[in-house]
Amino acid sequence: MINIAIVGCGDWALKIIDEINKNNKFNLTSIVCRKKKDIPNVKIFDSVGKMLDSKNNDSIYVAAQPKLNLEIVKLIKNNKHPVILEKPVSDTLENNKELKRIIVENNMIVLPNLTNYFSESFLELKKITDEKYKKIKEIIIYEGNYGPFRKNIHPVWDWGFHSISLLYLLFKEDKFEDIKMEIIKSNNLNGKGIVSKFYFSINKRIKVKVITGNLFKRKLRKMKINFSDNTFVLNDMLNHKLYFNKKLIFENSKSPLSSLLNNFEDAIRLNKHKLSRELIEISCKTTKFLEKFFKC
Repeated sequence: MINIAIVGCGDWALKIIDEINKNNKFNLTSIVCRKKKDIPNVKIFDSVGKMLDSKNNDSIYVAAQPKLNLEIVKLIKNNKHPVILEKPVSDTLENNKELKRIIVENNMIVLPNLTNYFSESFLELKKITDEKYKKIKEIIIYEGNYGPFRKNIHPVWDWGFHSISLLYLLFKEDKFEDIKMEIIKSNNLNGKGIVSKFYFSINKRIKVKVITGNLFKRKLRKMKINFSDNTFVLNDMLNHKLYFNKKLIFENSKSPLSSLLNNFEDAIRLNKHKLSRELIEISCKTTKFLEKFFKC
C-alpha cells in the first residue's frame, strides 16, 4: 500500500478521507490541519514542512486553497512526492504555468482532480461526441448551487471550472472563440453571490452557453449537447449518468474520486507522467479562460 497525506481538513477533505479509507491501494497516515482533529492512527501536523520532515508519506493529496498548490509542489520537487491537486490547480495563469514548468523539468507525477475526466461517464460521452462531432450544433451547461459564498473568490472558480475543463477535455484540438460573459444575477446579502452566463463558439461552428454560479435553488450540474439530426445527449454530472434522447444509456459504477485514486496509484506504480502533463495543460487552458473575466 502507498502511504498518503492530506493537506487540508475542510468538508471536502473529509470526503477524500472516506474514499481513501475505502481504497485498498492507499493508507492514510497524515493530515495537515491547523484545527484539532482526533483520527485514529493518523498523525496531525500544523504545517506542510513538519509533515514532510516526518518522512512518513509516499504521496500527497492537496485539498487546500489554490494558492498553496504551487508552494507545495516547490517544496517537494526534490524528493518528487507524487501529488494530487484539487481544482483550480492554481490561483493565476502565471502560477499555473510555473507549476507546469516545475512538473515537467523535475519529471513529477502531479494529477489535477478534474472531476469530469475521472468520471467513468466521460469516456462514454467522448465516444458520442467523437462519433457525432460534425452534427453537434449547440452545448448548454447549467452548473451551480446555493453557495458556497466566499468573500475572496468568485463562484465561477468553484463551479465553472468543472464545465469549462470538461469542454477542453472533449474538444482538445478545437478553438474556443468569441468568448463573452454577462452577470445575470447577484446578491451580496450572504457574501459574494453571483450567477454568470458565458457565450462562445467552438471552431466558429458549435454554439456554447454556460450558466454557472452560487445562487441556484438546488445543486445542479448538467450538460446537454444538441445535434443537427434532432437528437441530444444529456450528461448529468452530479449523478454521473448519461441519457440519449431521455433514455438512460450509462451510469457510473464507482465515484470519480475512486477512479482518481486508481489512476494515481497506476501512475505511481508504473512511473507514468503523460496524464499529469495532459491534465495540467487542460488546467492552464481553463484558468486562462476564466481569468479573462475574474481573478481567482
